[in-house]
Amino acid sequence: SDVDEERFNHLIIVFGGVAGIEESVDADESMPLSGEDSKKMFDVWVNIAPYQGSRTIRTEEAVFITLSRLSPYISKNGMASEAEKASPMKQKAVVKKT
Repeated sequence: SDVDEERFNHLIIVFGGVAGIEESVDADESMPLSGEDSKKMFDVWVNIAPYQGSRTIRTEEAVFITLSRLSPYISKNGMASEAEKASPMKQKAVVKKT
């Protein structure tokens, strides 16, 4: 799809509450959109866990699941990935045993 080919410099991920992003938009009087039209605020709208089997996911679970699922897309399309490839310095994790 076209989304897979789009490059970006910045990425923001928005998580909805229990009632969803639509409800939050409806509740915010400063928003010029209705909750029904809230998808217009975003380039891409993804249900990251469509078959979750429960009504809600805890925020810490949603963050982990989302970053895990989007990681390949972010690595492939983020402009930062180009800088990382060009850099002679590699990022390393350092663990100090005491």
